Amino acid sequence: MAMAGKKYGDCDDKVAGKSQQVDSASTSWRADLAKVDVWYASYGSNMWKPRFLCYIHGGQAEGMIKSCVGSRDKSPPKEIVWKTFRHRLFFGRESSFFWGVGGVAYTNPLTNLKDQTHMCLYRITLEQFNDVLFQENWLNVDSDSPLFDLAALQLVENQGSISLVPASVSQLITNDSLYGNVVCLEKERNIPILTLTCTLSAIEKFKSGEIPLRPPPKAYANTLIRGLVDGGRFSEEEAKAYIDNAASKPL
Repeated sequence: MAMAGKKYGDCDDKVAGKSQQVDSASTSWRADLAKVDVWYASYGSNMWKPRFLCYIHGGQAEGMIKSCVGSRDKSPPKEIVWKTFRHRLFFGRESSFFWGVGGVAYTNPLTNLKDQTHMCLYRITLEQFNDVLFQENWLNVDSDSPLFDLAALQLVENQGSISLVPASVSQLITNDSLYGNVVCLEKERNIPILTLTCTLSAIEKFKSGEIPLRPPPKAYANTLIRGLVDGGRFSEEEAKAYIDNAASKPL
């Protein structure tokens, strides 16, 4: 029995040691990325500030069917601005984790001068951006490594967009409502503007019908409308027309 006790004691020590290593690794990357600011550009439900803050503070906004865990750093955005980009807004997939049955918003990663998408930009840290990225992709924020590190930031600034397919995400990449592509739209005051959307290969699947195009559920659409109205972009009628047009126009 004494030997067994010693064995379990050793095991506990190893588990504790492993836990300390994970905590240390998590703290390390978070400390580094907390020093860097980015603009997170939302064209979907996160345009409504109370909804976006669920990803920061945790909780559940009106219309959502599930709660968010929030970010480790719960500091509010340093700034909020609005901009318009030449990308196509559309809605697709059968359902989503936070909103249930109905399509969710995506934007084509490629620009098109005929298209126009309104986006709300939140100035947050790269650490917080990773926690938003974790939650958008239904992953645990308590990770010992980021999904999007400084090397990825430099790469996306050079290339324009990069797909996220690390081991932790690759098995989930085909799930509904997954945002596995980070796009650098431009810079605002020398700070990169990053948005999340689907991959170019997913765009082709949307076009072919392999992945369905679907109008958004009412609660989700109303959240987008609230964001656009509160942001001063449109009247309620104009915002509704903007959403309806994006949801009905062929891709």
